[in-house]
Amino acid sequence: MLSTAAIANSTELIFCYEDKTVAPMFLAQSNEMLGTQPEASLEILQNLDNTLSQLSIRYQRKAWLSCLNDLRTNKVNAVIATYRPERTEFAQYPMDGTQQLDPRFAVSEFGSCLIGGKKFHQQWQSREVFQTRAFTLAIANGYDLGKVLHQEPFFVQHTSSVEKAVELIDRGVVDATLDVCQVGDRKVSNFRYKTAQVQAIYPPLEKAQGYLLFSKQFYQQHKALSQRIWQTIAAQDNAKLYVEYLDKTNHEARVVSSRHR
Repeated sequence: MLSTAAIANSTELIFCYEDKTVAPMFLAQSNEMLGTQPEASLEILQNLDNTLSQLSIRYQRKAWLSCLNDLRTNKVNAVIATYRPERTEFAQYPMDGTQQLDPRFAVSEFGSCLIGGKKFHQQWQSREVFQTRAFTLAIANGYDLGKVLHQEPFFVQHTSSVEKAVELIDRGVVDATLDVCQVGDRKVSNFRYKTAQVQAIYPPLEKAQGYLLFSKQFYQQHKALSQRIWQTIAAQDNAKLYVEYLDKTNHEARVVSSRHR
């Protein structure tokens, strides 16, 4: 616990985070928010708050667009999001000496893989030989193929969830689905579907990094502190934390699913 004097001398940071669990940003059609588990993001900031005595964080949980708009109007000081050039007009990302985005200071990195059975794995590896082969891909509502998969021959069938997509794979209705398979350097293959005969195809087809970005106003007023915050977050094992929350959430989902069988 910080003393009253320490709190009085600390800088307040208002952090806004998503008010519901969402798909990782690179999978979401809205292409707005990288969150996966808002509780994990919250714990990362709480660890930061406990580490830096010169910082005092106030938390606000809202719809993502409200967080982004509040950052633009300086009502909040920070959010976690992926890089988009248009956001640099009102938000500050961690940059290197050449003013390029510095991935060393990413809060998180999520990789997406194709998920399918053994037969699909073999067919996918030989797709360049049999170029006329088109695969059927089940995509959960709210997910997108991404730039890489848009170039591949897929028939897309939308489903209500990833679990439903895996069920369709098991029944032979579709060939594959798309899901998170890696967090940082940690593989999380098969974490959703322990009983299904499906596996992820590595390496991930696409990756996306989440950054803690500050409002321009906060960054200009607290440049040294902002740099210290980025460095401190990067030193934490954030991937381990995200994986723990993913495991917990998907274990709970499997328990609920088993009760309805």
